[in-house]
Amino acid sequence: MPDATAPSDGEIRAGSRVLALFANPLHARILRGHVNGPQRLAELHENIGWSAHTTLRGAVTNLKEAGALGKREVGDSRFAVATELTPAGEEMLEVADVVDTWLGHAPDGPIASDSDAARGAVKALAGGWSSTLMRALANRSFTLTELDRLIPGISYPSLERRLASMRTTGQIEPVESEGRGTPYVVTDWLRRSIAPLCLAGRCERRHMEGSAPITNIEVEASFMLSIPLAPLPKSANGTCMLAVQTDICESQAGRSNRLAGVTVEVERGKVVSCAAKVSEGPPTWALGTPETWLDVVIEGELQHLRLGGARPQLAIDLIRGIHFALFSE
Repeated sequence: MPDATAPSDGEIRAGSRVLALFANPLHARILRGHVNGPQRLAELHENIGWSAHTTLRGAVTNLKEAGALGKREVGDSRFAVATELTPAGEEMLEVADVVDTWLGHAPDGPIASDSDAARGAVKALAGGWSSTLMRALANRSFTLTELDRLIPGISYPSLERRLASMRTTGQIEPVESEGRGTPYVVTDWLRRSIAPLCLAGRCERRHMEGSAPITNIEVEASFMLSIPLAPLPKSANGTCMLAVQTDICESQAGRSNRLAGVTVEVERGKVVSCAAKVSEGPPTWALGTPETWLDVVIEGELQHLRLGGARPQLAIDLIRGIHFALFSE
């Protein structure tokens, strides 16, 4: 049986499996339908009641296979079975809530979570993340032809479809160019999608056996997309490296265990550059494991990070700024 939580084309990156669940709004409704306790299928249908029994049963099966729902006997009969939220399901419900918050900030106005527009937006986001389009566009513009050369693992037609979906839903936009082709850049709305992606990635690492590794691709994309949103005090100045001890580092030369991250230059509270670069002797730095960084960005607590260098306050300002930009609501 195919993995119901896997993105299209079989591509899986950290956070992709959980995020892809919410391309079907019914999954979020089912999770919310279990908040007050176990639910039999008939009770669930009555409570959320906008889909056929077979459709509802299939969606419940998807959530059980993803580990979000577990079985529980109710009543005196051993045939009386209900489903209930697991710890994984409770975290997935948090992801659903943050996805809804993200949809509420869409460029053309809030998107209702049960709408076809929501389905299209989440599907486009999952496709952009799993295909590494978001990493490619994180800090500069590219045309479709340039992206095709940069991302060889995906066919040109598939890349074109994904790019079109992201443009239609307002996640990327075209910019003027004197050259051939239309370059695209990310919107601030796409930058804010790092919030649900962080929660989805943390949920997978905590609860899903065989979850996708966190590599330099996810690390670099997350930092480069979110840092421009981070509010900083005017006193913030200097150069700081934010680094993660990744599971795997991906490159054309192969894979190896190593650090991945970005080096950020700040002048008078403004980010003037953010490059995917780590070095052995940065002026200021913050270092942590993937789990530590996910907790820091989501919860805003810095105590488990390793900070050092000439201006540790700069690292603190950057990290707090990222947390505020993504999770202030």
